Amino acid sequence: MTVTIDDRPCEAHSTYSWAAGGFVLTLSTVLAERGLAAELISTYIGHTDTPTITTHLMLGPVGHPASIATAEHAHEDLDPVDGARECAYDHANRLIEALAANGSHVSVELDERSFTQLERVE
Repeated sequence: MTVTIDDRPCEAHSTYSWAAGGFVLTLSTVLAERGLAAELISTYIGHTDTPTITTHLMLGPVGHPASIATAEHAHEDLDPVDGARECAYDHANRLIEALAANGSHVSVELDERSFTQLERVE
């Protein structure tokens, strides 16, 4: 994941984990740059027979209070079991929204390498 703020690349570290038999996907992105210090942790839980519930915990950036938000999505729109790519895009969009709240121009780039390990082969 490449994060750019006001046309300046920022150091970003992203990780993921699967839990509960693959029905829970957590994505985390940390921007440890001095003066920025932000982290977004997004969790997606769902099953083909249920809606998907998302939780986004945003810590930072510096000077902003921590926040947490939850939402329900139709399983066909956001599927943590077979749609990890869509979850990654949702996570990236949340990161953009949080970092752009102070008026900065933010972009996040996800390339195919981003998905190689994330997308499971069943």
